[in-house]
Amino acid sequence: MRQLAMACVSVLSRPPRPTPGRRTVSSRSDLEVSSPPCYRRLIGVVGLLLLGACGGSEANPQASGPEALGVTRAALATTVTVDTASNAGPVNPFSWAVGAPDKYVGHWPGNAVLKQRISDAKVKLVRVGVTQWGLYNGQDVYPAHNTWNWATLDALLNTIWDAGAEPLIVVCGFPGGVNKTLNADKVILSADWAEYGTFMAGLVQRYNVDQALGASKRVRYFEMWNEATNEWDGKFASKADYNTFFTTVASAMRAKDATLKLIGPADSHSGDLDKGPAESWLSNAAKNLEANLDILSWHNYGPHASGTATDAQRMAWTPPNYRDDVIKVKNGGLNGVLTGPSGKKYGAAITEYNIAQGDFAAFNAKYHSEVNATWTASAIINAMKANIDIFSFYNLAEAGQNHLGLLNTTDFAPHKPYFTLFLFGNYTGDQKLTTTGGTANLEAFASRATATGRTYVTVVNKDTAGNAYDVTVSLAGSSSATGTVNVRTVNAATTANPTAYTTVPYAGSAFTYTVPPYHVVSFEVIPATGGSVLFQSGFESADIQPTWLDTMEASQNVTANTWATQVECSPRQESPHTGLAALMYSGKDTSATVSYANARVFDVNIPITAATKLSYWIHPQQDNARYVAVDFVCTDGSTLRDSGATDLNGFSMHAHAGHGGAIPLNTWTQVRSNVGQWLSGKTLDRILVSYDRPASTGDYRGYIDDIVITNGALP
Repeated sequence: MRQLAMACVSVLSRPPRPTPGRRTVSSRSDLEVSSPPCYRRLIGVVGLLLLGACGGSEANPQASGPEALGVTRAALATTVTVDTASNAGPVNPFSWAVGAPDKYVGHWPGNAVLKQRISDAKVKLVRVGVTQWGLYNGQDVYPAHNTWNWATLDALLNTIWDAGAEPLIVVCGFPGGVNKTLNADKVILSADWAEYGTFMAGLVQRYNVDQALGASKRVRYFEMWNEATNEWDGKFASKADYNTFFTTVASAMRAKDATLKLIGPADSHSGDLDKGPAESWLSNAAKNLEANLDILSWHNYGPHASGTATDAQRMAWTPPNYRDDVIKVKNGGLNGVLTGPSGKKYGAAITEYNIAQGDFAAFNAKYHSEVNATWTASAIINAMKANIDIFSFYNLAEAGQNHLGLLNTTDFAPHKPYFTLFLFGNYTGDQKLTTTGGTANLEAFASRATATGRTYVTVVNKDTAGNAYDVTVSLAGSSSATGTVNVRTVNAATTANPTAYTTVPYAGSAFTYTVPPYHVVSFEVIPATGGSVLFQSGFESADIQPTWLDTMEASQNVTANTWATQVECSPRQESPHTGLAALMYSGKDTSATVSYANARVFDVNIPITAATKLSYWIHPQQDNARYVAVDFVCTDGSTLRDSGATDLNGFSMHAHAGHGGAIPLNTWTQVRSNVGQWLSGKTLDRILVSYDRPASTGDYRGYIDDIVITNGALP
């Protein structure tokens, strides 16, 4: 079966012919009334029903709509083969990063709707120019020497952190506390870069060293300026001047935190990738800034809105520009032009991209339509295939006409491309899978959620000539030949977060589905388990969710953590073991004699046999946080903690044992136990997370992830 499923892609093009139940478009008035209906259907592998589909016309390269006049097309057939047993590396959630609303949008810091949009899409990185936003909104973040406007900086950054993301700060623009001289063309004639270094070093000191807002609120990524030859808040006269800025400011920042990831030069000349340091800003950075530079960055938008590019040419833009270019950069460039003097290879970041830029009436509607939603899906798929480090869509919202924004500028209501990011953020696993097949216009990306065993396949049909594809997804190496598929779609009709789905069975380790043009489709493949896995949750959106949040079953002498308002036990998108989420726990022990807190998490009904086993992962952030454990309460009132159960290392499963008291901090440790040895014959009623450390006081905080209860083999 595995050899059969790994067969090469087969693409069969059928000649156009009338399809029963569909009308042939025969006049311009037909086009203006409506497009022909699009159909989709999951088809068993024993048979294939070819269905017609609507599409887009290239007769007018600036228009989207039905297929060419007088043509009815049958679906094309293609196979996408996913090796579900493969491991092509971790999924990088920074592949669907975004830029914050631009510097002219003054009302976004602290906005609850904006935070919800970021959180809903599970965006994990937001690129933000804090200095520029402060200058354009009368809130200078560094108005004088050694004077920081922490209220504004905290508000900007908390908006991102509180949404479950982290900031990528763009170090650009001049606060009032840094002296500079710019000419009429905004070229920097002089600047006190040492003072700029003092400004940025103070920011690193506050958030990373002092951790003034908490241990989880650190700034790891900084991009050193923005488009050095174009930026209206300061253009560099030469590469040498840029190097002086970078070296001076980066050294001051790194002196505070050597773990920072520094990015540059945010070059606007994406066509300079093959040129040497005399011509290329990227090559200059690679050759001269190796000591402090970690990731090379550039911007790459699709063809200008007012140009002659057709929609087909725009769709063809994504593989060479977001896959091939990224691979080239990560490999050190043509003839080593992007390799450091010591042989260093840099990471790759495209920190601004969009389907186009510019204002052109015939194109403008496409920015917020299914055309850009489709194009963006293709861009993300190609960037992930290239293992890009950061891929940041520009942007969440911008002032004025807002062509490039994912959201409305006033109330942050979403446009269609936002739903593409939502689909990737919510329905992508943590481990990439090897995927073959498809066509130039039918692209696919597959991943696996290691905690749940589910496979996610995202498919985009970017055909602009009206062709639908009957896509057969072959699941090589699947743990089960049967199961179900949850299908979610982004298309012209999408107006809300694509959480709704249709569920259909599959058999024979394969299924077929018709994908019309301008559609992004997510397949969530759930293999049949055979009954061995009794319970599983990695706290992802598709997993079993906690029954209770921050709810104590019993506690004594435990209060809220210093940085919290209550004893906590609920999911966060912060430091997951796998996927995008984990269960965060926190509290403060106030007694050196008796102290415990048992938090309710899941309400279950699971019979326990002699074969039942438990596995979970724990990530303590402080010493006290080691003394936390997953606990069971059975229907007869008995508990795992008092059963005498031990883990596979011989340590008690009771929280007060602390898993031996020496598990490492700030990393993940797996805990496994043959719990059926002590609880066989009972029925599990509730799953708890318990803290218990009588002889200590102080804060505790950490994470639990990937809980599995099984009668089969432990993960």
